[in-house]
Amino acid sequence: MEEMDLEIKDILKILKNRWKVIVGITTIITLIVVVMSLFVIKPVYNVSTKVFIGKDATKDVKYDSNDIEMYQKLLKTYSELIKTNDLIENVIDEKNLDITASAVNKTLVAMPRTDTQILEISYENNNNVLAKEVLEGIVDEFVKETKVLIPNGTVKVIETAKLPQYPVSPNYFKNISLSIFGGLIFGILLSFIMEYMDNTFKTKEQIEKVMGISVIGVIPWEDKKHRRYDDVHNRKENNKNLNSPVCEN
Repeated sequence: MEEMDLEIKDILKILKNRWKVIVGITTIITLIVVVMSLFVIKPVYNVSTKVFIGKDATKDVKYDSNDIEMYQKLLKTYSELIKTNDLIENVIDEKNLDITASAVNKTLVAMPRTDTQILEISYENNNNVLAKEVLEGIVDEFVKETKVLIPNGTVKVIETAKLPQYPVSPNYFKNISLSIFGGLIFGILLSFIMEYMDNTFKTKEQIEKVMGISVIGVIPWEDKKHRRYDDVHNRKENNKNLNSPVCEN
């Protein structure tokens, strides 16, 4: 129809008439996302550790607030050091890993915790065992490098890396929820577009509203299939009546 002055009852009617479209679109999109999540998208595992950075406790020196502030500021330096290609390549060569330093650097994160002397290091990989091995190697190499670069400093692991059992990506619940929501929205929009593109009249009220004239009669529509079925059924019944014996008193 060329114009659609929709009311709430019209919207509900459209949704009722096009429910198969909405359900179909939602089902298709959800199935695609489920298949992609289960069989196409590779799982990603995240492994993390935390290290404390401060002054070497074995040194016979005082540890005051100035030292704490200094090491807090040095966290940014330490976080850049741990992401250097040379350090990562040393780990790869030492452990004979089949991976490149640039690939490791893409998912390696060194995040200083605000107002603390703690550096949180995390790494992601499709292989959970490899992820743990790489991170542990990087932390060990990092500790060695810091002893050379900052002799008075110390780096201590306060939270060891654990072997991740479950992937952080893909998030199945989130993906399926978004696919259902997106499918419903797309299905509803498609339903309204289909209704807008439909130029046929469905009721006499639509004709009266658009044409501005009263409808004095409606020609009923009869399904040919049903009509043929009724004709055959009636003929069978008539034959039964003709062939049935007549009872005489």
